[in-house]
Amino acid sequence: MILGNSRLAGWDWSRPAASGRGGDTRITATQRRGYSACARRSLVAAGVVLGTALLSSPAEAAASTAGSYTSGGRKILIDEYPSAKPGTRPAIILLHGSAGLLFPGLDLKKRASALSAQGYAVFVPHFFNRTGQIMVRPSGVHDNLPAWTATVRDAVTYVAAQPNVDANRIALMGHSLGGYLGLAAAAQDGRIDAVVEASGALDKTGVTRMPPTLILHGAKDTTVPVAKAERLEALLLKTGAPYQKHIYPDEKHVLSREAMRDATQRIDRFLAKYFPADSRS
Repeated sequence: MILGNSRLAGWDWSRPAASGRGGDTRITATQRRGYSACARRSLVAAGVVLGTALLSSPAEAAASTAGSYTSGGRKILIDEYPSAKPGTRPAIILLHGSAGLLFPGLDLKKRASALSAQGYAVFVPHFFNRTGQIMVRPSGVHDNLPAWTATVRDAVTYVAAQPNVDANRIALMGHSLGGYLGLAAAAQDGRIDAVVEASGALDKTGVTRMPPTLILHGAKDTTVPVAKAERLEALLLKTGAPYQKHIYPDEKHVLSREAMRDATQRIDRFLAKYFPADSRS
């Protein structure tokens, strides 16, 4: 879950899309420098919320390799972090937020390395390749959600075909936009075995099946209102899906350091119960 400045890591997803050309973010050099400085400060301050390396990186970071697959006729890059343990392993697909992969060294790499050290095969798809963006403004979100969701599902197909992956054990993790996509993909794709989402939502209707899901949300989140987490819980109850939920009463879209420590423990417990790194007997 990318916990950066809400100007970059999350937008007000409840707003209708503005008119225009899908929010194409071909930004100027001056804008890029401004975004970069803002995001670097906020990402360093916020830290990371997934896996046990949220507050410290593993002693030996897993080396990533680059793969690719095709989605919607476009080449999609995907970073791969092999499991530190031998054999066929469960896989976790990490989904970035609206800031894209501009700053992978500050968050996704550490997160992926930590999960890899625990025994998961980890993958980070560059799903913005589908729509030709590096980051997204509000006007480009809603129109592109179907394409990005399809790209995530194609990533599941790619991951399931890897020789080191247990195709029956694939989970998704994401924050904000990544949480939206993880939930939307899981609602459509029975191959997804678990979802960890923070500050996301599921706006689809007619959902009849969901996997075990962890919901993390700030009660004071004005980017993705907490009411969306409550609606997600109601949907999970209706479908009979196992879930865990925690609402942080004083937190916004970006969790504080103290809340992140708690979130780390909740994620670890959820994975241990519903998606353990060790193979099921």
